[in-house]
Amino acid sequence: MNLSRAMPAESQWDLLEEYLLNSRFDVAWIDTEEIGEAAERFRVDPGSGVLCDLDTAFDLIENDDQETLVWIGTHSPGWSVAVTMNRGFTLSEEASTGGRGVLAHWHMAGLYELADEGMVYYHDGEHMGRVGEEAFRDHALDLDLDGAGFREQVEYYLILAGRVTGRFLDREWFAASRVLYRIPGDAWSR
Repeated sequence: MNLSRAMPAESQWDLLEEYLLNSRFDVAWIDTEEIGEAAERFRVDPGSGVLCDLDTAFDLIENDDQETLVWIGTHSPGWSVAVTMNRGFTLSEEASTGGRGVLAHWHMAGLYELADEGMVYYHDGEHMGRVGEEAFRDHALDLDLDGAGFREQVEYYLILAGRVTGRFLDREWFAASRVLYRIPGDAWSR
């Protein structure tokens, strides 16, 4: 199915607002359905995993401010998703080694701050460029960032992610259970 011109049923921005993720949304989509493999790519503590829904994940982060917590699970056929629930997290190109692709995006709505590149694509350990410009250009032909405000830019990037991965954010996505893992503070220094 070609989703290069598809549009979501609901505003991606409004859904993030409703589910309390818009103040800081730090997300990566990984081109594997294997949750364990996706978790390894973030160098999580595998024994720390707790299967939970989004509300429970929010409750658990209130009790743990020492390490970065990431909620990882299935996104769509062929793709997993990882949402950083607390703290900032900078994804390394290493997360895409072994022929995997990773789309990464973050924004902070309260500060009107968008990552320098909006949404980037890593493949096989290399930074491939901005999604919609260098990578997956055909998915962005009908989307225009020129003169777009902050909210429109965020919507643009989330629509791109949905087109590339085959699924937009929707209510079922937010209701799904995923595994909440800890990323040890020294995980990326090893």
